[in-house]
Amino acid sequence: MPSIPLEFSVTKLTRLAADWIVGAIGEGAIAIDATVGNGYDTLFLAHAVGPSGHVIGFDVQKAALKNASELLRFTGMIDRVRLVLGCHSGIEDYLRNGRPVQVAMFNLGYLPRGDRSIVTRAPTTLAAIDGLLRHLSTSGRVTILSYRGHAEGPEEYEAVKRYLDSPRDKLLVREVASQFDSETTPRLFLLEKRNAVSAGNAVDAAGSGDS
Repeated sequence: MPSIPLEFSVTKLTRLAADWIVGAIGEGAIAIDATVGNGYDTLFLAHAVGPSGHVIGFDVQKAALKNASELLRFTGMIDRVRLVLGCHSGIEDYLRNGRPVQVAMFNLGYLPRGDRSIVTRAPTTLAAIDGLLRHLSTSGRVTILSYRGHAEGPEEYEAVKRYLDSPRDKLLVREVASQFDSETTPRLFLLEKRNAVSAGNAVDAAGSGDS
């Protein structure tokens, strides 16, 4: 029997993800955009961390980083962001300065309006999540929006769910579906790193939220 209860939300999953991040981010934070795409989440994070914060964004496609860079320059946020052309599985290579990460966002799948043959895949996604969690601060939050409507999507979603479903101390995990859930619609995982006291209440907390 799965230990992650499934919730249903009338709120768009992208909005729900942003609201989850807002609860843990602030001025001076370190944030990760593990899948930059066209840069909208990167821009959202750059606004939230403020002038003294820093965002690190990863993507394997030059076109994605070009689009994101133009957006960040246009909005005056480029100085707060480091864009990395490379796989997010190497995320730990950029987190070795000892400063913990407050928030991170994953949008799994392909680049919107891009080459749909280039997709995130389970082995590298799990490596990225695993590496990130080792550097996540207490009360830090992560969103993982898994798109299941393409050929590799269901396999990646199931792999991420199995990984998160295994026992993990101090980690609250919620899974949220839209009210129009089907086999091909996205699912959202919301993660929060708890301290030893609050971790004991993680199962109860996972049942809260829109349903």
